[in-house]
Amino acid sequence: MRFRLAGVIGLAVLLATVSASAAGATTNTITVGPKGQLTSRILISMPVTIVCDPLPGTPVQSNVTVNLQQANGRQVSSAQGTADTFSGAAAPFLTCDGVTQNTVVVQLTPNPGSGPFHGGGAIVTADFVYGTDTNFESSTTPVITVSLHG
Repeated sequence: MRFRLAGVIGLAVLLATVSASAAGATTNTITVGPKGQLTSRILISMPVTIVCDPLPGTPVQSNVTVNLQQANGRQVSSAQGTADTFSGAAAPFLTCDGVTQNTVVVQLTPNPGSGPFHGGGAIVTADFVYGTDTNFESSTTPVITVSLHG
């Protein structure tokens, strides 16, 4: 009987610990794609979805950056795009409440010296930063494969 009681108490402690850990977990996530729209072989429109946690303080900054690379013959074409706002009427463009799926379409253009792009596979990374006057949070994707169409 004592072993049963000890087992029940141990299970209760374990469940309380797991519940406390889950409550403190962050929901900051960023996902890209899976498809980008290619226009005139040099403009790429890439959808990005962000879910971020609420922060104390007054929102002052939202920033999303996407980097893309694509094999182009024996060379690699690369592009980058950023969508951002700072203090003012447009800040921030992200709603960070832990549940809202913010979808942003980031416009990428070729980096200096890069060649044009073509339909097909490419790799991307993306990150976001959201900040208030007292705190900030961010998240970054791993390298993922997307498809360009256009």
